[in-house]
Amino acid sequence: MGFIPEWALGVGVIIIAVSIGRAVSFMVRAPSRSVQASSEEIGELRQALDEMQTRVGELEERVDFAERRLSSSSR
Repeated sequence: MGFIPEWALGVGVIIIAVSIGRAVSFMVRAPSRSVQASSEEIGELRQALDEMQTRVGELEERVDFAERRLSSSSR
């Protein structure tokens, strides 16, 4: 059968079948996964997001400071 061995075709069919099976099982389970978060959980997540944004801002300031120090010391 040309340049492709027969066993390779079998492996390809198995890989495609497994991929289709996973996709179908994901689609079947997807509606049961859509759980609504409570307002308390949303509040906690927003607070955590605010804290992370603050930390990122502080890290940006530190990087800017370090860049200024490095550029001034190399001159």
